[in-house]
Amino acid sequence: MIHMEYAVPVHASRTAAWRMLTERIASPQSSLPHVTSCEVTERDAGEVVRRVTFDDGVAVTERVLLVPEEEVVFRLIDHPKFEGEIRNLLFHSAGELWLAFYFRGEARPGVQLAPEEFEQLRDGFARAVRFAARQIEAEDRSALERT
Repeated sequence: MIHMEYAVPVHASRTAAWRMLTERIASPQSSLPHVTSCEVTERDAGEVVRRVTFDDGVAVTERVLLVPEEEVVFRLIDHPKFEGEIRNLLFHSAGELWLAFYFRGEARPGVQLAPEEFEQLRDGFARAVRFAARQIEAEDRSALERT
């Protein structure tokens, strides 16, 4: 079992943070530099299925579930290396808004992951959370300046 989590405070409104998290569902290229395309194949109330392609040619299919203003859950339907899910969670602690990313899963049967792959995954995960938080804060400041 693989479990990773990383959380950072976000100096923005919950509304701004939620908007950015949901915009990233159909357009992850704006926040994940290695994503080259994203195709939404199904859309329902509170649920999306998408196929994301990375610059190395790897394509991943995910079922995305939304818990409004709180959580986005990415369940891996088809991934070459992993089974499991990633959660993006907004929560308050000590009067601050926080953004947390969680990964819980395992390597697909027959896939052996080298220690450097785990380190790369962990570091990339932490970078993604910090980057998302900075994007949310920048967008929130920009929105405030426009008003």
